[in-house]
Order: sequence, then structure tokens, then C-alpha cells
Amino acid sequence: MTTGVDLVDCARIARMLKEDTTFMDLAFTAAEQEDSKADPARLGARWAGKEAAMKALGQGIGAIAPLDIEIRRSENGAPTLELSGSAKARAHELGITDWSVALSHEGGFAVAFVIMMKGGLGV
Repeated sequence: MTTGVDLVDCARIARMLKEDTTFMDLAFTAAEQEDSKADPARLGARWAGKEAAMKALGQGIGAIAPLDIEIRRSENGAPTLELSGSAKARAHELGITDWSVALSHEGGFAVAFVIMMKGGLGV
């Protein structure tokens, strides 16, 4: 089992969106952008989820592309984590078969926690 956690200042995400016109497209998939409606708190939670997933995979930005980690919402609204490209390759390299993500935002901060397991979470 591996874990990752990350905390994000949502005001920093808002500044990045304002100051860097490429940040949105480099950091978030089209589905994440649509789901978040450019809300810095929602985007901050997704960014925290990406960072937490990278930590659980034992890698950082550069080794894993942010767009290779996608935070989606299931039909019931729970967050889900989709891996592709470099993130999926790293998970395969580590023998990771299952993962889970939890997100929250409050008071200008967003937090995410990711658990990854070899052989399944048993849920």
C-alpha cells in the first residue's frame, strides 16, 4: 500500500489561473475543467488530488504529467481517480492495481488523500 496527501491554497490556484493563461489547459483535463466551472476551490481540490496521487506513486511533476491523472465525479458525486499515460505506467511498474481518492475544500484550502494498493482495496 502507498499513500499520498496534499494541501493546496485555493487563492494560489486563482492567481495561477489569472496570471498564466496556459495553466488551466496544462493542469486540468477538459472533463475536470467542465466539472469545476473554473471554481478555484474545486480546481484546488483536483490539483491536490493530482499531487497526492503523484506522491503515492513515488514521483513528482515532470516524471508524471498532471494531465495523466484525472479527478472525476462518479454518478453519486464521489471523486474518482483515473490514471493514464505516465501515471498508469508507473502504477503498473509498482504493481498497483487499485486506488482511491478523497477530496475536501474549506476556508480557502483544499486537501486530498490518495491510497494505492497492490492487489486491490477490497471494496
